[in-house]
Amino acid sequence: MNALNFRYVFYRVVSAQGKARLGLSKLPVDDFSAAHLLVERREHAVILHLSVLPSWVIPFFDSFALLLRRSIALPLLAEFLHSLGLMLRSGLPIDMALEDLSKDATQPALKSMARDLLAGVQAGNTLSSRMVFYSHQLPATVRHLVDIGERSGNLDRVLMDAAEHLGRITALRQDVYRALIYPAFVVVTIVCAALFWVYYVLPDLANMFQQMGAHLPPLTQSVMRGVEWTRELLAAYGYWVLCALVLFPLLLSRVQRVRAGFFWLAYRLPISRTLVRTSSMAFISEYLALLVAAGINLLEGLAILEEATRNEVYRKAIRQAREGVQRGNSLSRELERSGVFSPLMIRLINVGEQSGNLDGQLRTLADEYRRRLNHLVSTLAEVIKPVILLLAGGLFIFVVVVFLLPVYDLIAQSTQLR
Repeated sequence: MNALNFRYVFYRVVSAQGKARLGLSKLPVDDFSAAHLLVERREHAVILHLSVLPSWVIPFFDSFALLLRRSIALPLLAEFLHSLGLMLRSGLPIDMALEDLSKDATQPALKSMARDLLAGVQAGNTLSSRMVFYSHQLPATVRHLVDIGERSGNLDRVLMDAAEHLGRITALRQDVYRALIYPAFVVVTIVCAALFWVYYVLPDLANMFQQMGAHLPPLTQSVMRGVEWTRELLAAYGYWVLCALVLFPLLLSRVQRVRAGFFWLAYRLPISRTLVRTSSMAFISEYLALLVAAGINLLEGLAILEEATRNEVYRKAIRQAREGVQRGNSLSRELERSGVFSPLMIRLINVGEQSGNLDGQLRTLADEYRRRLNHLVSTLAEVIKPVILLLAGGLFIFVVVVFLLPVYDLIAQSTQLR
C-alpha cells in the first residue's frame, strides 16, 4: 500500500430522502475531481457543494480533531477483528458479518466505525480501502495486513492474526505502564506536597523567624530566598506555568524535535534505558514478525514498522536500515550499523536471513523479549520502591534540618530567657 496524501474536504449533500446535511472529512485525495467521486460514493448522496481545503489547514484541524476524537481501546478492537475473522471463516459474507457486529457493538466509536465499514463494503469498496479513513483508530499494521489478506484470499486468517497481535501489544503496554505507575504516583505526591509547603507552610515560618529576629543558618536563608522567589514567580506567571505544563505533552506528541530529544534522554538515563531498550525490542520484533509472516516484503514491512514506531531513536534506525536494505545490504548488517539494536536480535536475524526462516527467528525474538520485559517489570517494581522511599525520606529530613531545627533553637532560647 502506497502512502496517501490526505486533504480536508468540506461538502454539502442531499440524501435520497431529500435531507440536506453538511460534512467535513479528511480524505485521501489531492484534487476536486477525486474528492467529488469519493464523497459521492461514500455518502450515497447528491453533492450540492464541495471544497477541498488547502494543505496548510491540516495541522490546525488535526489538533482540533485530537481533542474531539473518540478512541477505541485495543482490547475492544482486537475482539472486533477476532469476531469478524471467525465469522468469515465460518462462511458468513463480510457484509452480514459487519452488520451483526455493528448491532452488537456497545462502544460508540466502535459502532460508528463498524457501520461505516459496512456502508463502504455495500458500496463496492474493499475493507482495507475503507479502513484508510480510520488511521487514527486502526494501527497501520492492521490496515496493511487486511490489504494483504484481501489480495491473497486469506482475510479470515489475517484478521485473527491481527487480533492476536493487538492482544500481545496491549499486554506489552500494560507491562510498561505497570512499571511506571508506582514511581509516577509517588513523584506526583511529593511534588504536590512540596508545592503545599512552598505556598502555605514555609512563608508563615519565614514571617515568624523575621518577627522574632532569629539568627538563621545560611542554608535556611538560602532556602527562604528560593521560596520567596518561587512564590513571586507563581504569582506573576502562574497561568503561564500552567499553560506550559498543559502544552508540553502536546509538544511532545506533535513536535518531532521535542519528541526526539525526550526519547534520546530516556534512551540514555540509567533506569529508563533498560526499560526503553527492552520494550522497544519487544515491539519491533513483534511487529516485524507479524508483517513478514503475512507475506509483506521486507522493504514494505520496514516502512510500515517505521510508521508504527513512536520512539524516535529506533524510528531513525529503522529508516536507515530500510534505506540500506533498499541498496542491497542485509537487514542484520544495517541493524548492527545503527548501534541501537541488541547483539541477540542482530545474530538471530542474520541466522534467519541465511536459513530463509526470518519470520520464525523474529517470533523467537518477540517471545524472548516479552519474557525479558515481564521479568524486568517485576524487578523494577521491587527496586524502585525503596529508591522512592529513600527520596521521600531525604526530602523530609531536608525540611526538618532547614526549617524545624531553627524552630527548636528558638524554643530553647526562649526557655533559657525565662
